[in-house]
Amino acid sequence: MNTLSKHAFLRRTAGFASLAIAFFLAGPGTAKADASASLNVTATVASKCKIDSTTTGLSFGDYDPTDTTDATANNGQIQVKCTKGSTHSITMGPGTGTGANCTGTPVRYMKQGTDQLQYALYQDSSFSTVWGCTTGTGGNAYSYSASSNNYSNITVYGKIPAGQDVPAGSYSDTVTVTVVF
Repeated sequence: MNTLSKHAFLRRTAGFASLAIAFFLAGPGTAKADASASLNVTATVASKCKIDSTTTGLSFGDYDPTDTTDATANNGQIQVKCTKGSTHSITMGPGTGTGANCTGTPVRYMKQGTDQLQYALYQDSSFSTVWGCTTGTGGNAYSYSASSNNYSNITVYGKIPAGQDVPAGSYSDTVTVTVVF
C-alpha cells in the first residue's frame, strides 16, 4: 500500500468511527418518530321521563248534590321530569269506577261502596279540554315540553257535574297517570 492510500484509509476509517460514536451517543431518541391518532367519543342522550310519586291528589272538598252549580277543583299536581328539549304526552286512565271508560270523552267515577259520583279531569282552568286517556288524534293527551330536566308541576283541574243523586259519604277514585315517551 502506498502512503497516500494509507493516509486516505485512516481518514476514512476515522470518519466512519466518528459517525458511529455520534450515533451511539445520540441514543435511540433521535431515531424515534411520534405517531398520533384520533379517538372519537360519543354518547346518545335518551329521551326519558319520570313522574314523582308524591303527586298531589285532586280534592273537591264538600259536594252539595242539591246545588245547581258544578263543583270544581284546581289543586291537583303532577310532578314530571323529562329530558330537556323533549316533548311527551301525558295521559290519565279512566279510573276504577264501574263503567269508567275512555271511549270518546272519558267518563270517570268516584265511588263509595256501590254508589258512584261522576267527574271529569281537565287540562286547563277554563275546563274546556278534558284530560284524555290516549295519545293520537282525538286522544286529548296533555302535551308536555321539557324546558329543563328539573321537575315541573302540572296542575290537574276537575269538575263534578251538578245535581247528581247520590247519598252522603266519602267518594274516591284512583287514576293512572302515564307519560308516553
